[in-house]
Amino acid sequence: MFDRIKNAWSLAKSSWRVLQHDRELAWLPVIGTVAGLALAALFFGPVLAMLGGGGEDNAIPITGYVLVFLGYVAVSSVIYLGRAAIVHGANLRMEGGDPTVGTSLRGASAHWPAVVGFAFIATTVGMILNALEEQGGIVGSIASFIGGAAWRLVTYLVLPVVVIEGAGTIAGIKGSSALVKRTWGEQVTANVGFGLLGFALVVPAVALAVALSGLGTAVAVVAIAAAVVWAVTVFAVTSALEGIFQTALYRQATGRSIPTEFDAAQLTGVITRR
Repeated sequence: MFDRIKNAWSLAKSSWRVLQHDRELAWLPVIGTVAGLALAALFFGPVLAMLGGGGEDNAIPITGYVLVFLGYVAVSSVIYLGRAAIVHGANLRMEGGDPTVGTSLRGASAHWPAVVGFAFIATTVGMILNALEEQGGIVGSIASFIGGAAWRLVTYLVLPVVVIEGAGTIAGIKGSSALVKRTWGEQVTANVGFGLLGFALVVPAVALAVALSGLGTAVAVVAIAAAVVWAVTVFAVTSALEGIFQTALYRQATGRSIPTEFDAAQLTGVITRR
């Protein structure tokens, strides 16, 4: 785990140097998150109302499960669209252009059917893996872990393939898988860890907020608010940095030029043979 965080920190520094040219791109994950929260309230609110409606075992009707699934797809779609906008902006910068929030959002929205389609498939795969973990015992948990890792690896370059090549959903998944296999081989594993890096940066702030909350209500409110702001900031920046990294990784895998902020060996080493 520490190796992944260390590697993510190195990649984050390279991505950060690229982001310095277009710091406004860090707003794209925030926009996606706000839109996702709004959609979550729209879809999950009625489900919570169904839970509060009583009935035998307070059971959710089939329409509730449909709303939950559609809600996950909708939330995932806007988050992926935010990441797709980062990929579009980062690729434009790496091509010598000057991206903005507006041009990046428009670039991503041009591919919304493929992005939403990927969100639908990714949500379905995620639910299947969760069911396997919950119902399959130890064997199911192991299979879910391995399946989840394999899915994340073969689809890691889906958004660059969709945004830069204009591929559809299925072609994007196949293109991402083919790039990984052609560039790094069959039995490989990823050593990226941007999520772990974000978690490592947020935990101390949360711990500090909890410690300060015992000093009184006013201090607790300020501490919790500061921790929330910090967590949102970390999420926005790390999401932007990972989108930039994915774009650079895709460009290297397809023989395109990579920005000088990245080292070719650094990019090649993030995915290695098992």
